[in-house]
Amino acid sequence: MTKQVISRGTNANDGTGDNLRDGANKINLNFNEIYTALGNGTTLDGTIKIADDSSTVATISANGETLKILGGTAINSVLSGNTLTISADASSLLTATGAATLTNKTINLSNNNTLSATFAEINTAISDATLVDTAASQTLTNKTISGADNTITNIPSANVTGVFDNTSSGSKIRFNFAGTGAFPNETTYEGMFAYDTTGNEAYVADTGGWTKLINENASVGALSNVNIVGVADGQALIWSSAQGRFNPGNVSVSTATYEDTAVRLAVTYNLSSSYRFGHYGATDNPTIYAKQGQTIAFDLTGLSGSHPFVIQSTSGNYVSGNRLTTGLTHVATDGTVTTGVNAQNKTSGVLYFEVPSDQLTCYYVCASHNAMNGTVYIRQKIPSVQKYTGNGSTTAYTITAGKVVDDLLVYVNGICMVPTDDYTISGTTLTFVTAPANSAEITIRYL
Repeated sequence: MTKQVISRGTNANDGTGDNLRDGANKINLNFNEIYTALGNGTTLDGTIKIADDSSTVATISANGETLKILGGTAINSVLSGNTLTISADASSLLTATGAATLTNKTINLSNNNTLSATFAEINTAISDATLVDTAASQTLTNKTISGADNTITNIPSANVTGVFDNTSSGSKIRFNFAGTGAFPNETTYEGMFAYDTTGNEAYVADTGGWTKLINENASVGALSNVNIVGVADGQALIWSSAQGRFNPGNVSVSTATYEDTAVRLAVTYNLSSSYRFGHYGATDNPTIYAKQGQTIAFDLTGLSGSHPFVIQSTSGNYVSGNRLTTGLTHVATDGTVTTGVNAQNKTSGVLYFEVPSDQLTCYYVCASHNAMNGTVYIRQKIPSVQKYTGNGSTTAYTITAGKVVDDLLVYVNGICMVPTDDYTISGTTLTFVTAPANSAEITIRYL
């Protein structure tokens, strides 16, 4: 309600102002307004109530009681005349532009709070560690990156040093390069595996260079100690100790034939006086026993390059012209094969003597020392039956040596001949008294 004013008129008692009733009414209305505003409408309160943030209420008497306004922590209050100034202590409070040091404070960034600074500024502000970012190049020291929770990209351009230790199965890593020219330095990456996708070859690094790995599809010529240049059909690889490699060469006798021997004798010597042979022990120049068709291997390794070994047809001193020329094959330590008389006079390798079916007792001798000689006794094969066909004139037929008339039975067309009366034997010849008829079947059965 606006204030009610009593009109007093223009002049006293001129009848132009409010009458007593109307004036009294305005007075009552004004007092009702005051009593309602400062009391309960009936009684005046006479106090002022002030409440703080915690809803604590203070009642101040309006009858001269003083209300004090104190600044509190970091707040200053100053009353000057009728002006009350409340200001903040900038050295104790945070302001939008002022600098301040926070001690034991927690800033909750989840409540719409934001910290703004450059990475360098934050890193400078941190005193016990160094932060890394996702853009700049950083060096990590003693850090563990969980492969299960993280993905590392751009490995091809990464400079990774140190030791990888991964014992898990199913790991995968590629080592392919477009040509050997793209391989890294072999000394720096010694032990590294690399695959040449241009030549489809695998390599391993060594300080001496990149070494090609042999696979199941590689040629034998890929081996550094194998030379296959000029190899032809039917040739074999033969070891050359002088060159330290295998070279292609002709082999006239198969290795299987060389090793198919009835006996193998290791040949050694006793000074320059005698030969010794394997299981014949320490016997000097022993007699060696063999038989027709048998193969004997004389291993000459023990001669150590001396005492050239010879087999000849005569006993005693070495006679070059009496050397055997058949049944002999020599395999040198470098794989070179020689036969016949060229297999004689060797001081190393292995000499194979395949005793011919008609070979009789022969002799071994040293080509340099005649005292080193002995006998190779050859036992002849004894056929159980020999057959001939008569022609009406021939009386003499060859039989096994060392036989007498009582050692065999002789039949002509199934009729048993009488020894001495019908035939005689001398050496290796059986002679009929009368020549068997033409086309007659002659059978000699050995007992």
